[in-house]
Amino acid sequence: MRLNRTNGNNGGCKRKVVTTSWDDGDPSDMKIADLLRSRGLAGTFYVPITGYQGRKTLAPDDLRTLSSWGFEIGAHSLSHKSLTDLSGEELVRDVTMCKETLEQTISQEVPMFCYPRGRYNRNIIEQLRRAGYKGARTTRMLSLKTDFVAFEMPTTIQAYPHPRMAYVRNLGRARNIPGLVDYLSELQHFRSWVELGKELFNQVLKQGGVWHLYGHSWEIEQLGVWNELREMLDYIANRKDVTYVTNGQLLSLVNESTMKSQPLSAVGV
Repeated sequence: MRLNRTNGNNGGCKRKVVTTSWDDGDPSDMKIADLLRSRGLAGTFYVPITGYQGRKTLAPDDLRTLSSWGFEIGAHSLSHKSLTDLSGEELVRDVTMCKETLEQTISQEVPMFCYPRGRYNRNIIEQLRRAGYKGARTTRMLSLKTDFVAFEMPTTIQAYPHPRMAYVRNLGRARNIPGLVDYLSELQHFRSWVELGKELFNQVLKQGGVWHLYGHSWEIEQLGVWNELREMLDYIANRKDVTYVTNGQLLSLVNESTMKSQPLSAVGV
């Protein structure tokens, strides 16, 4: 299998890293947290202030509990509107107030952002930088690479039973032609997201890279796929030589690896 070519150059880095992230701030995130915590897994919970499509969102006490357990709280905008539909002061308000509100709630920095519906552009990235974010997660899947751009953090697999064409469309939107070729030739025969996730995790164990699981707890509840999630988490947990991190910690590891791989003159030494 050619996943190194599929997912970009790992820059010679053999580090094996696992991270998870969970979007929309649904109260069922507390169940996700229990599953992660019991297995020693890390995670980032991306929370919109007003909730998703009128759903309830995590209460302030829940956010503080998650933070006290060592999980990372990330921002998912103020309104969960697609940011590409906003401009000017409305865009600035949506990304800035979310960060400020969450930081006041948990009394900690909120360095990471997740794009609602995965949509973003250069202007949005610039506004995130100005608001003080250090990075942002996308919804691009089937990635194992360690050399991604801070504000375009990809994922590996979603806890969701996607049809095969959903992966094809996702790779197409990301203009990942090598990844599309590899998926069509080598990965599409896997029968479930769990099988595909396991195969991609096995590649990280063999070659190094980042394995990133993401999902929505309300969706997992709605579809009744908790057992599949447990199976996936059991498979990746407690592995020797694997580093388990939040999204923000992953970003720090990536920056550290990039600095170490550059010549001294390029890093100001």
